[in-house]
Amino acid sequence: MNEPPDWHAIDDAVRAAELRLDWDAAIAAVSSAAGCWSPDAGKHNAHLWHMDLLARAGRLDELAALGKTDVHARRRLERFLRENEREDAGANVPE
Repeated sequence: MNEPPDWHAIDDAVRAAELRLDWDAAIAAVSSAAGCWSPDAGKHNAHLWHMDLLARAGRLDELAALGKTDVHARRRLERFLRENEREDAGANVPE
């Protein structure tokens, strides 16, 4: 049987990495426990946090690729582009 994620350790690791602006470490820590549309609220929240970290890290191509099948990635990319008033808003958003 799989052990449940240690949410406190994950939260601590991600927040510490965010403070250092170490996006790779933050993304790796949260993505290990993320689950899109998981019935486990913690896994679903980790997925949303993962999408937010990708946007904050500027990994728009990765968000766009995920957005082809993941509505959360697509919405986060659209929000990033809108908030940053990008001229190419929508150009990377999959149909």
